[in-house]
Amino acid sequence: MAKKRSVGIGLVGLGFMGLTHLRAAQAVRGGKVVAIATSDPNKARGDFSSVGGNFGDAGGLEDMTGIAVHPTLETLLADDRVDLVDLCLPSYLHASAAIRCLQAGKAVLVEKPIALDPKDARKMLLAAKKARKPLMVAQVLRFMPEFSLLSDAVKSKRWGKLLSLHMKRIIAMPEWGDSSWFADPAKSGGMVIDLHIHDTDFIVHLFGKPNAVSSNGLVDKRGVNFIRTTYHGKKNGPLLSAEAGWLNAPGLPFEHGYDAFFEKGTVHFNSSTAPEPLLYTSAGRAARKLVIKPVDGFARELQAAVQSVKTGKVDPLLKAAGAADSLTVCNAEERSVRSGGRTVKIRS
Repeated sequence: MAKKRSVGIGLVGLGFMGLTHLRAAQAVRGGKVVAIATSDPNKARGDFSSVGGNFGDAGGLEDMTGIAVHPTLETLLADDRVDLVDLCLPSYLHASAAIRCLQAGKAVLVEKPIALDPKDARKMLLAAKKARKPLMVAQVLRFMPEFSLLSDAVKSKRWGKLLSLHMKRIIAMPEWGDSSWFADPAKSGGMVIDLHIHDTDFIVHLFGKPNAVSSNGLVDKRGVNFIRTTYHGKKNGPLLSAEAGWLNAPGLPFEHGYDAFFEKGTVHFNSSTAPEPLLYTSAGRAARKLVIKPVDGFARELQAAVQSVKTGKVDPLLKAAGAADSLTVCNAEERSVRSGGRTVKIRS
């Protein structure tokens, strides 16, 4: 693999996230999409006009020149040009598809969540170990510049010690996806596993798996549709919390962000009201926009996956074990909501 000029990417799952990855791959150095698996003749021709999502441009026409079209995952796995399978399938298919790819000798990048059940996540980790192939999980917040800024500030103590962090993610109930599979918790994992896991994962990534969680929320016929969690971690550590929900009216935009309270300042980021992170310090009341390099987090994520395949060493931001921990924490959060806010301990 080290001598190969380009890593061949096989893209499986061509809904909203698959299209996002297809577009992001155009900016990747040393790798390109060489094959897709789809039974949709329109998508095979590059017509993604039926695809919609919660951010970015709507589906349109894409140039599929040089990209082989396979009718199934199995035929794609038989394609020798494919080194890395990029799985953007509905969440309930992640575990079985990833394991099959690993058994076929392919490296795997699977969209979040790693799986719906921690037991399946453990099976995926075991399959990767047996196959001696990389299993990577795409938790894109780790690669977004606004969140990289926060990560760097926590580690460097640029504005002193972090005292408290609150994260937020709100959207209207998704209506896209094959046969609206998002609406079925057995297929999407529900709001906690599909949406809230972004922020839980970022907290777990920065501070490690908490000892316990306590969560309050709202529950409807589709499951938990709003959650507010406190993460109980190390003694004398920062206060950590996050909230998320499929609660917005359809006319409101997708919104995510954070407030990070440091000893010497507060950093505020909100994708709707403060798309450029703002710094407020004790030196004055005026906010200062923090300069960040405009980077496509999805392209950066795919670049890291390609580099991991080339070197044989998985980028720390893509390690599957951490994503499995985040899934475990999310499950504990949902149990806490359903118990009326009881604190739920998390096994180490």
